[in-house]
Amino acid sequence: MNKYISFLFFMVSFSGFCQVEERWHASMAVMGMSERIMVLVSPEKAELFFTDRDTTKPMKLEEVVLTDSSLAFAWKAGGLKFNGKHYADGDTLFGEMTQAGMKWKVTFHRKIQERIEIKRPQEPKPPFEYQTRDVLIKNGVNVLGATITLPPMVQGKKIPIVVMASGSGPQDRNCELLGHKPFLVIADHLARNGIASLRFDDRGVGQSTGSFQEASLEDFASDVLACVSFIQNDEELKDQVSIGVAGHSEGGMHVLMAARKNKRIEFVIELASVGTSGKDVLIEQQYLIPLKNGGSQEYADWNRELYKGMSEIVLKFEQNKAQEPLTNYLDSMYQIAPIEVKDQSNIFNFKIGMNMFMNTTWMRQFLAFETADYLKKLKIPILAINGSEDIQVPGFDAQQGFERNLSKKSKPFSNLVLLGGLNHLFQICSTCSIVEYGDLEETINPTVLNLMTEWIKGLN
Repeated sequence: MNKYISFLFFMVSFSGFCQVEERWHASMAVMGMSERIMVLVSPEKAELFFTDRDTTKPMKLEEVVLTDSSLAFAWKAGGLKFNGKHYADGDTLFGEMTQAGMKWKVTFHRKIQERIEIKRPQEPKPPFEYQTRDVLIKNGVNVLGATITLPPMVQGKKIPIVVMASGSGPQDRNCELLGHKPFLVIADHLARNGIASLRFDDRGVGQSTGSFQEASLEDFASDVLACVSFIQNDEELKDQVSIGVAGHSEGGMHVLMAARKNKRIEFVIELASVGTSGKDVLIEQQYLIPLKNGGSQEYADWNRELYKGMSEIVLKFEQNKAQEPLTNYLDSMYQIAPIEVKDQSNIFNFKIGMNMFMNTTWMRQFLAFETADYLKKLKIPILAINGSEDIQVPGFDAQQGFERNLSKKSKPFSNLVLLGGLNHLFQICSTCSIVEYGDLEETINPTVLNLMTEWIKGLN
């Protein structure tokens, strides 16, 4: 869920002076991005340089405090702060940067640093024993760019094909997030095990047209259905495959909605997806995420109460009547907000931002979504995998929801798995915060890949 991240190697402004010119270099890998920067501070000026970019134009810095034992600065417009101290040798400054409720460690050196290489060892490398085919899929006025990955086929023998749906936020067909490409890794693993797949760009991304921001939950489900219909009508595929769907996070909602509407869908895979309701997940994640990102207990408690209240208002009032009660509620919540909230936003921006985020067609459908409404009516096998350390879709709660609501006809062929030590992206995690996703080399734990392939093979 990349929409939580606002960190981007930065344009900062500082003020202050020092007695001699000093240059401090840092090499950082944060949220799957690698960048080197240099801070220059002299009696006349303070500037920031992006070492690896084409332009050498410096950024003017303000509010720098540089002493013989420390360096501190703040970028108020972006909510960015750094505070560091010298190591004993005097040639290294170690400190912490914070932005948007997230924290990460940064070390500045007097010497130029090597750029940190972002490693993704699971990314597929040739030779490939399968074929890929890029296609364009019509869905009303929109077109979806997609890739079909096809292992060797035997005439007259059906193979499974999995349509993959990504989670919240606009993503390409690889579900690229913070330098990881989980859908590409999944497609490769499936193909090497005799299973085909179709993955597609979200609306407005890559080769897909349409507006992601204006789409509803039902619109995203219709994109999955369009991909299923394409397979049903494709001359090469229609008589050679059994069709399944797999959704990650919010994508799990999309594929459940699609499976209820198209009887050709023979199985469903839910990956770190919602087993309860959209409302329950949103409220709980808004408590867990701040805590994992280093926020105070006071802020986490307040944030959960904020989203609980907003959700109830949005579900109670029609969209054109919700703004006034929502604004009044936001007024009252801002008055009792922790200091870290007020440091990040004034009351005007807070109310506008929350109104725009909560009072939309997509959010209304998300909040009202009840997994039980779909599970109880589906009679096909379902594989649901969740991670115990997931702070975006809490895994234990999701698994309980799936267990509680599977239909009697689905249950004998379904499998529900809670995997210990894995986060929302199914990585073995340490801090298990969102900030860590891009720092981990693992894209998706092999246990998840093997569970998927063995379960699908067991159905055929």
